[in-house]
Amino acid sequence: MSRTIHRNFPQLSDAESARSALLASGFPQSSVQLTKHTTLPSDVATSTVGNLLDALTPGGPAAAAAARHRAGAMLSIDVYDEDDSAKADAIIGSYGASEA
Repeated sequence: MSRTIHRNFPQLSDAESARSALLASGFPQSSVQLTKHTTLPSDVATSTVGNLLDALTPGGPAAAAAARHRAGAMLSIDVYDEDDSAKADAIIGSYGASEA
């Protein structure tokens, strides 16, 4: 039975390198998906609520904006057993992955 593990990377280049290493180690291309983090566009309601919450954030609006910034990417890897999971974690951990 397969399951999917998800790991975040602070830099897109690290996620791409980890993806290449997974593929080179034998993971099928169809089992490794890279998703770039993107900022979602806001609408009027979201902006209004966001402005209110930003004012309540310690450090103010600047700190809130910095916390929302999402660079990097997420890798999703389909694994079929604990050996695959351990192998994938060892590979992607060396590129700075963190739990998603």
